[in-house]
Amino acid sequence: MCGIAGKFFSDRSRFHDDDLDRMLRSIVHRGPDSEGRYSDGRALLGFRRLSIIDTTGGDQPLFSEDGEIVVLANGEIYNYKELKVLLRARGHQFRTNSDCEVLVHLYEDFGRNFAEKLNGMYAFCLYDHRRQTLLLGRDRVGIKPLYFTQQDGVLIFASEIKAILQASEVSSIESPDVLDEYLCFRSLSGQQTFFEGVELLAPGRILEADRHGLHVHQYWHPTFREDLISGNETIQLIRDKLQGSVRRQLMSDVPLGTQLSGGVDSSWVSVLAAREAPGMKSFSVGFSELDFDETGEARQVAALGGLEYHEVKSDSGKFSSLLPRIIWHNDEPLTHANSLEIYNLCRYAREHVKVLLTGEGADELFGGYPRYYLCRLGETYERIPAVLQPAIRLATDWLSRNRGRRPRFFLGMTPRDLVFWNAAFARPDKVAWLMDKSELALSNRRALLDETWQDDLSLLDNLSLHEIQNYLQPILLRQDKMSMGASIEARVPILDNDIVDVALSIGAREKIRNLTPKYLFKKAAAKDLPSGIVHKRKIGFGVPVGTWMRKNGALEGFLDRLNDQRCKFPGVSPVKLEKLIHEHREGVVDHQDILWPLLNYSVWRDTYFRQ
Repeated sequence: MCGIAGKFFSDRSRFHDDDLDRMLRSIVHRGPDSEGRYSDGRALLGFRRLSIIDTTGGDQPLFSEDGEIVVLANGEIYNYKELKVLLRARGHQFRTNSDCEVLVHLYEDFGRNFAEKLNGMYAFCLYDHRRQTLLLGRDRVGIKPLYFTQQDGVLIFASEIKAILQASEVSSIESPDVLDEYLCFRSLSGQQTFFEGVELLAPGRILEADRHGLHVHQYWHPTFREDLISGNETIQLIRDKLQGSVRRQLMSDVPLGTQLSGGVDSSWVSVLAAREAPGMKSFSVGFSELDFDETGEARQVAALGGLEYHEVKSDSGKFSSLLPRIIWHNDEPLTHANSLEIYNLCRYAREHVKVLLTGEGADELFGGYPRYYLCRLGETYERIPAVLQPAIRLATDWLSRNRGRRPRFFLGMTPRDLVFWNAAFARPDKVAWLMDKSELALSNRRALLDETWQDDLSLLDNLSLHEIQNYLQPILLRQDKMSMGASIEARVPILDNDIVDVALSIGAREKIRNLTPKYLFKKAAAKDLPSGIVHKRKIGFGVPVGTWMRKNGALEGFLDRLNDQRCKFPGVSPVKLEKLIHEHREGVVDHQDILWPLLNYSVWRDTYFRQ
């Protein structure tokens, strides 16, 4: 687990290395153990290392036998031992015990397509000195980040945006027309970022740079198998594959632990890890607000699995004081408020371990979000005779305000709109009202849905594919940025190649049955966990920011700053924003759906643009 940064100059006469020090210093938290560099007058590559595998001999860059191929990589290659056997049989020699050295030799034998053979989480830079070609690549589902920009013929890349901003060719300019999407969804889709000209390399892609330009190649994309599987054998298959994934991802030359929330996903990973490594440490974060606290369940799981339990408490004061630093680590406004709690947990865990196994990915792969039923509701509504539809609308209006408004919003939507709006945090009409617009600028997000949509799949299967390529991405970026901010490696066994392949071989109607989200996954987990953990109400690692933003709350000062800056936000009506702030502060109406992302946006602008 490390940080990489560098440049590729299409015109050698423009080469310089004046800013590599600054680029690497900005991401020293990703790799406090050592530093490495490479330069040949066209490529300028830098590396910060957090040593996990081959701690004494695995420093990077790593080279081919003839020194012509050089690689820098962030992450882990979990099948590297099997790949080493293959490569040695083909005549290759290894100089280290590092898992990442296989990248060099795989490229020598298989060229650009070598990434198809990898099972792991990674972002790499591979430079072919002989061909004067640079490759940048990310793992299949996007566990590890990699950003890039091209400025006047210079390709600049890094594990985090802040390193790119240290390059002398780059100016920090805010991307236009992104606030609409952020306020609705709390994240940006596809490759766009909040910094103009800076892009996130899409998962499963290889970017190839040479003297003539840039070319992007897609080596993997999620696709449902035609011969979908079902039945009890599927439950056993999920169990076997996850046990195998956890076993693989325990490879380490340093101490490991688990990030234990008390929910079914992290609990199952923790119990399976402890089965392989008795006495495994687990780490949980708790809240004084009981509706958000899951430490009771986490302690229960730790006792059941024989895990050594550790707990850190969070409160509104810590949250308020750390928020600007967390946004700096995130590079962009936060998607999820619990980013800060993950950082707190990782910072505490770093005193004991250097690697944490986490539970991300199961909801997206196996249909775990309750909102999947909103799509099913909308789909069912369209099949009801028109004469009965008014009665259905009336019934949803009679539901509680908490549960009724959202279902009502989905009635009458087209299938694509059902998927598109599924992950929205704020109603589009409310955002449009605040922005004084009749139509929001969401074309990038629409385009991504059009790219992933498959007419031969059901609505729920299309939703699943869209979740993997869209909603999952900011979740993975959050885990990476917060764990690396604390100089700790986070691994996600549920996103192992084998688990992803199993999930893509099961139709959504098998995954969600009997009004039970994640039905098959929970049936598999039930063999190792108590029923109370498997079927507990989903909290989702929430944070009570709505309460903390009220009068006399710890975040009220940020609301004051938001109010003071309300005339500076592009497109936002200052009068309407003032009204929202007043109503929320006084407890008249809960507007955290709008105010929380705007608060983040305000702090982000102050952090990166020093207005």
